[in-house]
Amino acid sequence: MRHQANILELVWTYREEKDTDKKTKLYNKIRKKLSYQPELKMPSMITDDFVDSALDRI
Repeated sequence: MRHQANILELVWTYREEKDTDKKTKLYNKIRKKLSYQPELKMPSMITDDFVDSALDRI
């Protein structure tokens, strides 16, 4: 139960974050906790919408 609360807290933090680099790191942390592979790499031209849609897919 605590694990689930931790993931929900990370998702909430992710949704509130404005910095795309920080969002990418949070996204990868959420995926790791859910045991999803592979991680999202930070290309030079990534958009906030791309990161949001990536989280919506998991």
